[in-house]
Amino acid sequence: MGDKWMLFGTYEHCMDAKQRLTLPAKLRNKLSNPIYLTKGFEADLEIWSKDDFLLQIKENLNKISDQKDIRDLERIIWSNTVEIGIDNLGRIKIPYNLIQSLNIEKDVFILGLGNRLEIWSKNKYNQHKKELLKENS
Repeated sequence: MGDKWMLFGTYEHCMDAKQRLTLPAKLRNKLSNPIYLTKGFEADLEIWSKDDFLLQIKENLNKISDQKDIRDLERIIWSNTVEIGIDNLGRIKIPYNLIQSLNIEKDVFILGLGNRLEIWSKNKYNQHKKELLKENS
């Protein structure tokens, strides 16, 4: 696809023993290498295109006025981001440090959110969704 992705839907998948996750065909056919995998602001991982990732960082940093807070956010974002590729079988390899820091389990949900994907541990996403529904009822 071109510069803009249109990603949507919720997909349940499993990570294999080598920390690889097969992306749903409906999603991976819209992605192009390289992609950027980073820690999200909740208990999730996010997949971005390069252009959208850089734009998102810029927008978040522009909301902060304190220079120390900017540096802290930059440290968190940049130190928890990796450039990865999708292999010929449609899989991505998720680095162990990101899996461990977020306690991502074998069973995951992959969410299409317009210009990015989120990867959630199945249990954490179900809990998060339950809390959202409770707050909005």
